[in-house]
Amino acid sequence: MEQEKLKSAQKLGVIVAVALIVLAALEYVVAIAMDSGNLPYMLIMNVVDAALIIYYFMHVAHLWRGGHE
Repeated sequence: MEQEKLKSAQKLGVIVAVALIVLAALEYVVAIAMDSGNLPYMLIMNVVDAALIIYYFMHVAHLWRGGHE
């Protein structure tokens, strides 16, 4: 059971890392491709970036769960 939890956590970590890499590449493409008018797209991508980082790396979801260690 413990090994299954570890594999699940590792899989989620890889998914989050890949999502952040894809978003960073997409931000670069949008910034280069659009000379102006890219602010809404950049804001959306940055909010998604921030949400992933806050949720996964800062463990904010654990604040509302019981049984803190």
